[in-house]
Amino acid sequence: MRILVTGASGLIGSAMVERLAQSHEILTLGRRASADFRADLSDPAAIAALDLPAIDALVHCAGVVDEDFRDHPERAMQMAMFGADALVQKAVAAGATRLVYISSAHVYGPMVGHVDETTAYNPVSNYAIAHFATEQVFRRQAKGAVAGAALRPCAVFGDLADPSGFRRWSLIPFSFPRDAAIEHGIVIRSTGEQRRNFVGTADVAACCANWLDSDPTGWSGLNPLGTLTGTVFDFAQICAEVSQTLTGTPCEITRVTPEGPTPGEDFDYATVSPLAQGNQDLRPVLERLMRHALNQQKQEA
Repeated sequence: MRILVTGASGLIGSAMVERLAQSHEILTLGRRASADFRADLSDPAAIAALDLPAIDALVHCAGVVDEDFRDHPERAMQMAMFGADALVQKAVAAGATRLVYISSAHVYGPMVGHVDETTAYNPVSNYAIAHFATEQVFRRQAKGAVAGAALRPCAVFGDLADPSGFRRWSLIPFSFPRDAAIEHGIVIRSTGEQRRNFVGTADVAACCANWLDSDPTGWSGLNPLGTLTGTVFDFAQICAEVSQTLTGTPCEITRVTPEGPTPGEDFDYATVSPLAQGNQDLRPVLERLMRHALNQQKQEA
């Protein structure tokens, strides 16, 4: 297939291009000069004016992030609704019969209890509402010969295609390995007993590839799963172990002492789809993130 990918230089998008390029022709759309087609998703008119060639599929990896709402909330909603709408309409007009949007587990609401693809939606934060809005924009195009899917990963880890442009170091899968390597300490500002599923970008990309190749119909929601389901404290301990092996210095973990039940300690993120189970190894990625953080520290010294 010829597949148009947005966000190709980002965390998930770069892994997506690497995976899909093994079997398909890839075109990219974004704001960078390296993109095959340049346009800003916050400008629906620019998207609508694109002269796209015939394509078979759209994979949209350039969804909004928390930082977008912190810096420019109105622009973020413009991207999530009207920019995404112009994009998916343009893709369908260019012949796309498979539409994929990389969404978020947050569309299900607070991370408590058992959650799988049959769970009702309950987006609460602006970030979650924006992702749900984009899902709906995609979903209304999934009819007739056009199939669509929303992939909803939980806690994503992965290699950085562009470390200098990465904005999400505050997220646990990136702040913990960085702090472990540089500070030899990880500070958890809670009990750390909240459970998460930690999924690699390669697993998200594999889930997408599986769906694209499955002769899909209608609309689907998929929860790409990684091999590690555990608490935030469990993840911190793994980071500490990898850091000590790499640097030779022990890493101290500080957290709020649990004195009772913690909301989210019962969180069980699951999938009912055979297309969504991943197998990416966490530890090598953590080591590469730590090496990058240490190299960056040397360069800034």
